[in-house]
Amino acid sequence: MDISNSNYDNRYVATLDDPEEFHSDMRAKCPVQHSENHGGFWALTRYEEVEAATRDTARFSSLPTITLPSVGAPRPFIPMESDPPEHSKYRSLLNVVFSARRIAELEGEIRKHAVELIERFAAAGEANLARDLAFPLTSRVITWLLGIPDEDVSRFSAWSLGLVSVTSPEEGMALQMEIRDYYVRLIADRRENPTKDLASHLLASTIDDRPVTEEEALDIYLSLTGAGGETTAAAANHIFTLIDRHPDLRSQLQARPELLPTAIEEFLRYVTPVPGFARTTTCEVEVAGTVIPEGERVWMSWLSANHDDAAFEEPATIVLDRRPNRHLAFGAGVHRCPGAPLARLELSIMVDEVLRRIPDYRVVDPAAVRISEGQTRVIGSLPIVFTPQQ
Repeated sequence: MDISNSNYDNRYVATLDDPEEFHSDMRAKCPVQHSENHGGFWALTRYEEVEAATRDTARFSSLPTITLPSVGAPRPFIPMESDPPEHSKYRSLLNVVFSARRIAELEGEIRKHAVELIERFAAAGEANLARDLAFPLTSRVITWLLGIPDEDVSRFSAWSLGLVSVTSPEEGMALQMEIRDYYVRLIADRRENPTKDLASHLLASTIDDRPVTEEEALDIYLSLTGAGGETTAAAANHIFTLIDRHPDLRSQLQARPELLPTAIEEFLRYVTPVPGFARTTTCEVEVAGTVIPEGERVWMSWLSANHDDAAFEEPATIVLDRRPNRHLAFGAGVHRCPGAPLARLELSIMVDEVLRRIPDYRVVDPAAVRISEGQTRVIGSLPIVFTPQQ
Protein backbone atom coordinates (compact mmCIF):
# COMPACT_ATOMS: atom_id res chain seq x y z
CA MET A 1 0.00 0.00 0.00
CA ASP A 2 1.31 3.46 -0.89
CA ILE A 3 0.53 6.05 1.79
CA SER A 4 2.04 9.08 0.08
CA ASN A 5 -1.27 10.92 0.07
CA SER A 6 -2.71 9.59 3.30
CA ASN A 7 -3.17 11.31 6.64
CA TYR A 8 -0.61 8.93 8.10
CA ASP A 9 2.14 10.72 6.23
CA ASN A 10 1.22 14.04 7.86
CA ARG A 11 3.68 13.74 10.73
CA TYR A 12 2.03 10.64 12.16
CA VAL A 13 -0.05 12.80 14.50
CA ALA A 14 -3.14 10.98 15.78
CA THR A 15 -6.29 12.44 17.24
CA LEU A 16 -6.19 13.18 20.95
CA ASP A 17 -9.22 11.15 22.02
CA ASP A 18 -8.81 8.04 19.92
CA PRO A 19 -5.27 7.57 18.61
CA GLU A 20 -5.67 3.85 17.90
CA GLU A 21 -8.47 4.56 15.42
CA PHE A 22 -5.98 6.47 13.27
CA HIS A 23 -3.85 3.38 12.71
CA SER A 24 -6.22 0.43 13.05
CA ASP A 25 -7.03 0.14 9.34
CA MET A 26 -3.36 0.16 8.44
CA ARG A 27 -2.47 -2.51 10.99
CA ALA A 28 -5.26 -4.71 9.71
CA LYS A 29 -4.92 -4.16 5.96
CA CYS A 30 -1.25 -3.41 5.38
CA PRO A 31 1.05 -3.44 8.42
CA VAL A 32 4.10 -2.55 6.29
CA GLN A 33 3.48 0.46 4.09
CA HIS A 34 5.44 2.69 1.74
CA SER A 35 5.46 6.39 0.99
CA GLU A 36 7.37 8.37 -1.62
CA ASN A 37 7.41 11.46 0.58
CA HIS A 38 10.53 12.68 2.41
CA GLY A 39 12.73 10.84 -0.05
CA GLY A 40 10.79 7.60 0.39
CA PHE A 41 10.25 5.54 3.53
CA TRP A 42 8.53 2.43 4.87
CA ALA A 43 6.25 2.43 7.91
CA LEU A 44 5.80 -0.41 10.41
CA THR A 45 2.55 -0.21 12.38
CA ARG A 46 2.02 -3.47 14.33
CA TYR A 47 3.52 -4.05 17.76
CA GLU A 48 5.26 -7.29 16.81
CA GLU A 49 7.20 -5.82 13.89
CA VAL A 50 7.79 -2.40 15.48
CA GLU A 51 9.17 -3.86 18.70
CA ALA A 52 11.42 -6.30 16.84
CA ALA A 53 12.82 -3.61 14.51
CA THR A 54 13.39 -1.24 17.43
CA ARG A 55 15.60 -3.88 19.07
CA ASP A 56 17.32 -5.06 15.87
CA THR A 57 20.24 -2.65 15.63
CA ALA A 58 22.15 -4.93 13.25
CA ARG A 59 19.60 -4.71 10.43
CA PHE A 60 17.93 -1.41 11.36
CA SER A 61 20.60 1.25 11.89
CA SER A 62 20.18 4.56 13.73
CA LEU A 63 22.52 6.17 11.19
CA PRO A 64 22.42 8.53 9.42
CA THR A 65 19.42 9.89 11.34
CA ILE A 66 16.41 8.77 13.38
CA THR A 67 14.22 11.75 12.47
CA LEU A 68 11.73 11.68 9.61
CA PRO A 69 11.95 13.99 7.82
CA SER A 70 15.51 14.97 8.67
CA VAL A 71 15.87 17.92 11.02
CA GLY A 72 19.07 18.97 9.29
CA ALA A 73 21.51 18.01 12.04
CA PRO A 74 25.13 18.79 11.03
CA ARG A 75 26.31 15.85 13.17
CA PRO A 76 24.55 12.82 14.69
CA PHE A 77 22.59 13.18 17.92
CA ILE A 78 24.52 10.84 20.20
CA PRO A 79 23.91 8.38 21.70
CA MET A 80 20.55 8.17 19.86
CA GLU A 81 22.12 8.25 16.39
CA SER A 82 24.80 5.64 16.97
CA ASP A 83 24.91 1.85 16.77
CA PRO A 84 26.58 -0.80 18.91
CA PRO A 85 29.33 -1.08 19.96
CA GLU A 86 29.89 2.70 19.89
CA HIS A 87 26.42 3.30 21.30
CA SER A 88 27.15 1.63 24.63
CA LYS A 89 30.30 3.74 25.05
CA TYR A 90 28.38 6.97 24.59
CA ARG A 91 25.41 5.74 26.61
CA SER A 92 27.65 4.96 29.58
CA LEU A 93 28.65 8.63 29.72
CA LEU A 94 25.07 9.51 30.70
CA ASN A 95 24.96 7.21 33.71
CA VAL A 96 26.05 10.02 35.99
CA VAL A 97 23.01 12.05 34.91
CA PHE A 98 20.31 9.38 34.88
CA SER A 99 21.47 7.00 37.60
CA ALA A 100 18.92 5.91 40.20
CA ARG A 101 20.96 7.65 42.88
CA ARG A 102 21.04 10.98 41.02
CA ILE A 103 17.32 10.85 40.30
CA ALA A 104 16.56 10.05 43.95
CA GLU A 105 18.63 13.06 44.94
CA LEU A 106 16.56 15.26 42.65
CA GLU A 107 13.12 14.11 43.82
CA GLY A 108 12.83 16.61 46.67
CA GLU A 109 13.96 19.52 44.49
CA ILE A 110 11.60 18.55 41.67
CA ARG A 111 8.62 18.39 44.01
CA LYS A 112 9.60 21.66 45.67
CA HIS A 113 9.81 23.39 42.30
CA ALA A 114 6.49 21.91 41.15
CA VAL A 115 4.78 23.19 44.30
CA GLU A 116 6.34 26.64 43.85
CA LEU A 117 5.10 26.84 40.26
CA ILE A 118 1.55 25.80 41.21
CA GLU A 119 1.44 28.21 44.15
CA ARG A 120 2.20 31.09 41.79
CA PHE A 121 -1.21 30.66 40.16
CA ALA A 122 -3.23 28.69 42.73
CA ALA A 123 -5.00 31.79 44.11
CA ALA A 124 -5.91 33.12 40.68
CA GLY A 125 -8.35 30.38 39.74
CA GLU A 126 -6.90 30.17 36.27
CA ALA A 127 -3.63 29.18 34.61
CA ASN A 128 -2.06 27.62 31.57
CA LEU A 129 -0.77 24.23 32.68
CA ALA A 130 1.54 23.93 29.69
CA ARG A 131 3.21 27.31 30.09
CA ASP A 132 2.95 27.72 33.86
CA LEU A 133 3.85 24.21 35.02
CA ALA A 134 4.84 21.49 32.53
CA PHE A 135 7.36 23.35 30.36
CA PRO A 136 8.96 25.39 33.19
CA LEU A 137 9.35 22.35 35.44
CA THR A 138 10.87 19.97 32.90
CA SER A 139 13.15 22.68 31.51
CA ARG A 140 14.40 23.57 34.98
CA VAL A 141 15.17 19.93 35.81
CA ILE A 142 17.20 19.21 32.69
CA THR A 143 19.08 22.50 32.98
CA TRP A 144 20.11 21.54 36.51
CA LEU A 145 21.76 18.49 35.01
CA LEU A 146 23.31 20.34 32.08
CA GLY A 147 24.67 23.14 34.25
CA ILE A 148 22.74 25.92 32.49
CA PRO A 149 22.36 29.02 34.67
CA ASP A 150 18.97 30.26 35.87
CA GLU A 151 18.96 33.27 33.57
CA ASP A 152 19.18 31.02 30.49
CA VAL A 153 16.43 28.52 31.37
CA SER A 154 13.75 30.27 29.30
CA ARG A 155 16.11 30.35 26.33
CA PHE A 156 16.81 26.64 26.76
CA SER A 157 13.07 25.90 26.95
CA ALA A 158 12.47 27.73 23.66
CA TRP A 159 15.33 25.81 22.02
CA SER A 160 14.06 22.50 23.33
CA LEU A 161 10.53 23.14 22.12
CA GLY A 162 11.90 24.31 18.80
CA LEU A 163 13.95 21.15 18.24
CA VAL A 164 10.97 18.83 18.73
CA SER A 165 8.78 21.05 16.53
CA VAL A 166 11.11 21.41 13.53
CA THR A 167 9.29 20.96 10.22
CA SER A 168 12.16 21.30 7.73
CA PRO A 169 15.92 20.57 7.54
CA GLU A 170 16.63 24.25 6.90
CA GLU A 171 14.75 25.32 10.01
CA GLY A 172 16.46 22.61 12.04
CA MET A 173 19.94 23.52 10.83
CA ALA A 174 19.56 27.21 11.71
CA LEU A 175 18.25 26.42 15.19
CA GLN A 176 20.95 23.87 15.93
CA MET A 177 23.74 26.24 14.92
CA GLU A 178 22.37 28.83 17.36
CA ILE A 179 22.24 26.24 20.15
CA ARG A 180 25.71 24.88 19.35
CA ASP A 181 27.21 28.36 19.60
CA TYR A 182 25.88 28.63 23.14
CA TYR A 183 27.15 25.19 24.13
CA VAL A 184 30.59 25.86 22.63
CA ARG A 185 30.98 28.70 25.13
CA LEU A 186 29.55 26.68 28.03
CA ILE A 187 31.82 23.68 27.40
CA ALA A 188 34.86 25.91 26.97
CA ASP A 189 34.10 27.50 30.32
CA ARG A 190 33.75 24.08 31.98
CA ARG A 191 37.14 23.05 30.68
CA GLU A 192 38.62 26.00 32.53
CA ASN A 193 36.21 25.98 35.49
CA PRO A 194 34.85 22.44 36.07
CA THR A 195 31.76 21.97 38.22
CA LYS A 196 29.52 18.95 38.97
CA ASP A 197 27.46 19.25 35.78
CA LEU A 198 27.39 16.95 32.75
CA ALA A 199 29.83 19.00 30.66
CA SER A 200 32.48 18.77 33.35
CA HIS A 201 31.87 15.03 33.65
CA LEU A 202 32.15 14.52 29.88
CA LEU A 203 35.37 16.49 29.60
CA ALA A 204 36.89 14.39 32.37
CA SER A 205 35.78 11.09 30.77
CA THR A 206 37.38 8.80 28.20
CA ILE A 207 36.21 6.56 25.37
CA ASP A 208 38.55 3.80 24.18
CA ASP A 209 41.32 5.27 26.33
CA ARG A 210 41.07 8.69 24.74
CA PRO A 211 39.44 11.85 26.10
CA VAL A 212 35.89 12.68 25.07
CA THR A 213 36.17 15.44 22.46
CA GLU A 214 34.42 18.77 22.69
CA GLU A 215 32.50 17.87 19.51
CA GLU A 216 31.18 14.71 21.18
CA ALA A 217 30.21 16.70 24.26
CA LEU A 218 28.37 19.15 21.99
CA ASP A 219 26.56 16.31 20.23
CA ILE A 220 25.37 14.88 23.56
CA TYR A 221 24.23 18.30 24.78
CA LEU A 222 22.25 18.88 21.58
CA SER A 223 20.66 15.45 21.93
CA LEU A 224 19.54 16.17 25.49
CA THR A 225 18.23 19.59 24.52
CA GLY A 226 15.71 18.00 22.19
CA ALA A 227 14.92 14.92 24.24
CA GLY A 228 15.55 15.93 27.82
CA GLY A 229 12.56 18.03 28.79
CA GLU A 230 9.95 18.94 26.21
CA THR A 231 8.97 15.32 25.56
CA THR A 232 8.12 14.93 29.26
CA ALA A 233 6.24 18.22 29.23
CA ALA A 234 4.31 17.03 26.18
CA ALA A 235 3.32 13.86 28.02
CA ALA A 236 2.21 15.86 31.06
CA ASN A 237 -0.03 18.13 28.99
CA HIS A 238 -1.66 15.13 27.32
CA ILE A 239 -2.23 13.51 30.72
CA PHE A 240 -3.84 16.63 32.18
CA THR A 241 -6.10 16.81 29.13
CA LEU A 242 -7.13 13.16 29.42
CA ILE A 243 -7.90 13.52 33.12
CA ASP A 244 -10.13 16.48 32.28
CA ARG A 245 -11.91 14.66 29.46
CA HIS A 246 -12.43 11.46 31.43
CA PRO A 247 -13.81 12.27 34.90
CA ASP A 248 -13.57 8.62 35.95
CA LEU A 249 -9.80 8.82 35.68
CA ARG A 250 -9.69 11.80 38.03
CA SER A 251 -11.98 10.02 40.49
CA GLN A 252 -9.90 6.85 40.44
CA LEU A 253 -6.63 8.68 41.03
CA GLN A 254 -8.08 10.79 43.83
CA ALA A 255 -9.64 7.78 45.56
CA ARG A 256 -6.64 5.50 45.01
CA PRO A 257 -3.39 7.49 44.78
CA GLU A 258 -1.46 4.21 44.93
CA LEU A 259 -2.50 3.75 41.28
CA LEU A 260 -0.25 6.60 40.16
CA PRO A 261 2.79 4.51 39.11
CA THR A 262 0.81 2.18 36.83
CA ALA A 263 -1.38 5.08 35.72
CA ILE A 264 1.66 6.97 34.44
CA GLU A 265 2.68 3.93 32.38
CA GLU A 266 -0.83 3.64 30.96
CA PHE A 267 -1.00 7.30 30.09
CA LEU A 268 2.36 7.02 28.34
CA ARG A 269 1.11 4.03 26.34
CA TYR A 270 -2.05 5.81 25.33
CA VAL A 271 -0.43 9.14 24.50
CA THR A 272 3.01 8.05 23.20
CA PRO A 273 4.40 11.62 23.10
CA VAL A 274 7.27 10.61 20.80
CA PRO A 275 5.30 8.77 18.09
CA GLY A 276 8.30 6.86 16.76
CA PHE A 277 11.76 7.01 15.27
CA ALA A 278 13.25 6.07 11.93
CA ARG A 279 15.92 3.52 11.10
CA THR A 280 17.86 2.66 7.92
CA THR A 281 18.12 -0.92 6.71
CA THR A 282 21.66 -2.27 6.51
CA CYS A 283 20.62 -5.20 4.30
CA GLU A 284 17.54 -6.53 2.54
CA VAL A 285 14.94 -7.32 5.24
CA GLU A 286 11.64 -9.18 5.07
CA VAL A 287 9.04 -7.81 7.47
CA ALA A 288 5.55 -9.35 7.70
CA GLY A 289 5.93 -10.78 4.18
CA THR A 290 7.16 -7.50 2.67
CA VAL A 291 10.74 -7.19 1.39
CA ILE A 292 12.41 -3.89 2.28
CA PRO A 293 15.63 -3.28 0.31
CA GLU A 294 18.96 -2.31 1.84
CA GLY A 295 19.47 1.40 2.50
CA GLU A 296 15.77 2.23 2.95
CA ARG A 297 14.35 4.51 5.65
CA VAL A 298 11.93 2.70 7.97
CA TRP A 299 9.53 4.48 10.34
CA MET A 300 8.76 2.52 13.51
CA SER A 301 5.39 3.78 14.72
CA TRP A 302 5.47 3.38 18.50
CA LEU A 303 2.15 5.22 18.64
CA SER A 304 0.45 2.66 16.43
CA ALA A 305 2.14 -0.28 18.17
CA ASN A 306 0.94 0.97 21.55
CA HIS A 307 -2.64 0.71 20.31
CA ASP A 308 -2.36 -2.72 18.71
CA ASP A 309 -5.07 -5.00 20.11
CA ALA A 310 -2.81 -7.99 19.46
CA ALA A 311 -0.51 -6.63 22.19
CA PHE A 312 -2.92 -4.76 24.49
CA GLU A 313 -6.39 -5.83 25.54
CA GLU A 314 -8.92 -3.09 24.73
CA PRO A 315 -6.24 -0.53 23.79
CA ALA A 316 -8.86 2.21 23.36
CA THR A 317 -9.59 2.04 27.09
CA ILE A 318 -7.31 3.73 29.61
CA VAL A 319 -6.81 1.12 32.34
CA LEU A 320 -4.95 2.74 35.24
CA ASP A 321 -3.80 -0.56 36.72
CA ARG A 322 -2.97 -2.27 33.41
CA ARG A 323 -0.53 -5.16 33.88
CA PRO A 324 1.52 -6.12 32.02
CA ASN A 325 2.10 -2.93 30.09
CA ARG A 326 5.01 -3.39 27.71
CA HIS A 327 4.46 -0.11 25.92
CA LEU A 328 7.01 1.41 23.57
CA ALA A 329 6.67 5.05 24.63
CA PHE A 330 10.34 5.01 25.66
CA GLY A 331 11.44 2.75 22.81
CA ALA A 332 13.00 -0.66 23.46
CA GLY A 333 16.32 -2.47 23.50
CA VAL A 334 19.67 -0.71 23.77
CA HIS A 335 18.16 2.57 22.60
CA ARG A 336 15.48 2.64 25.29
CA CYS A 337 15.33 6.22 26.61
CA PRO A 338 17.96 6.67 29.36
CA GLY A 339 15.87 9.43 30.90
CA ALA A 340 12.76 7.25 31.36
CA PRO A 341 13.08 7.02 35.18
CA LEU A 342 13.44 10.80 35.44
CA ALA A 343 10.45 11.37 33.14
CA ARG A 344 8.32 9.00 35.23
CA LEU A 345 9.29 10.86 38.39
CA GLU A 346 8.51 14.29 36.93
CA LEU A 347 5.14 13.12 35.58
CA SER A 348 4.18 11.46 38.87
CA ILE A 349 5.02 14.60 40.84
CA MET A 350 3.15 16.92 38.48
CA VAL A 351 0.00 14.81 38.41
CA ASP A 352 0.10 14.24 42.16
CA GLU A 353 0.54 17.90 43.03
CA VAL A 354 -2.06 19.17 40.55
CA LEU A 355 -4.70 16.74 41.84
CA ARG A 356 -3.73 17.60 45.39
CA ARG A 357 -3.66 21.40 45.06
CA ILE A 358 -6.15 22.27 42.29
CA PRO A 359 -8.24 19.07 42.22
CA ASP A 360 -11.23 20.48 40.33
CA TYR A 361 -9.33 22.03 37.42
CA ARG A 362 -11.07 22.10 34.06
CA VAL A 363 -9.65 22.75 30.60
CA VAL A 364 -11.20 25.99 29.36
CA ASP A 365 -11.90 24.87 25.80
CA PRO A 366 -11.18 21.16 25.22
CA ALA A 367 -12.09 21.47 21.54
CA ALA A 368 -9.32 24.05 21.10
CA VAL A 369 -6.54 21.78 22.37
CA ARG A 370 -4.12 21.17 19.53
CA ILE A 371 -1.21 18.82 18.94
CA SER A 372 1.60 20.48 16.99
CA GLU A 373 3.43 18.96 14.07
CA GLY A 374 6.99 17.83 14.66
CA GLN A 375 9.01 15.01 16.15
CA THR A 376 6.99 15.11 19.40
CA ARG A 377 3.21 15.34 19.92
CA VAL A 378 3.35 18.68 21.73
CA ILE A 379 0.39 20.46 23.31
CA GLY A 380 1.80 23.96 23.60
CA SER A 381 -1.07 25.64 25.41
CA LEU A 382 -3.51 24.28 28.00
CA PRO A 383 -5.62 27.00 29.68
CA ILE A 384 -7.52 25.83 32.78
CA VAL A 385 -9.85 27.20 35.45
CA PHE A 386 -10.38 25.95 38.99
CA THR A 387 -11.55 26.98 42.42
CA PRO A 388 -9.03 29.55 43.70
CA GLN A 389 -6.88 28.18 46.49
CA GLN A 390 -5.97 30.30 49.52
